[in-house]
Amino acid sequence: EDVFDAILCLLSASSYTLRFAEDLEDVFPHVPFPAQLAIFREAVRIGSEIRAVETFSREPDAAYLRPGFVRVVSQPRGTLAPVQYADGEIILCADGSGRITGLPQPVWDFSVSGYRVLPRWLEARVGLPVDLALARELRDICGRIAELIDLFAEADTVLESTLQETLTREALGLGAAQPVENVG
Repeated sequence: EDVFDAILCLLSASSYTLRFAEDLEDVFPHVPFPAQLAIFREAVRIGSEIRAVETFSREPDAAYLRPGFVRVVSQPRGTLAPVQYADGEIILCADGSGRITGLPQPVWDFSVSGYRVLPRWLEARVGLPVDLALARELRDICGRIAELIDLFAEADTVLESTLQETLTREALGLGAAQPVENVG
């Protein structure tokens, strides 16, 4: 589990896809591994937190659910309509009710492999009644995204440290990597 969490941390680093873009296009993802135990343990800690947030095994940390964050300021009436984002706000219902404020731009823009998480989450619920349960789910998802943004930034630091001293295949007794033939 520790190895999985460490790898999750390293692959979740915001800079990972930029650093290894060429490898990701042609071959299996390159996973650098920390040579230093302290860096490995930090990768495990961060990866474990990422896993817990992404798998919903724990609530977002309270720091990501502060009072002004994703706050309902007008009572929603009706069903969820297509949502537009402007200046930290969204409107949930077609009649202009269900105004939400305190939605940070990075949370709205957050994407995974080009999939904009929050806009797509909302799109999937268009036509559903906007009630307290939906508002709670929205706040929870936004809190998770905000926390992941910070965890991915922490993962960047670990990736940078790992790349300065990476555990090699030779050190693990695996021998040199064999070239991969491009079939197709």
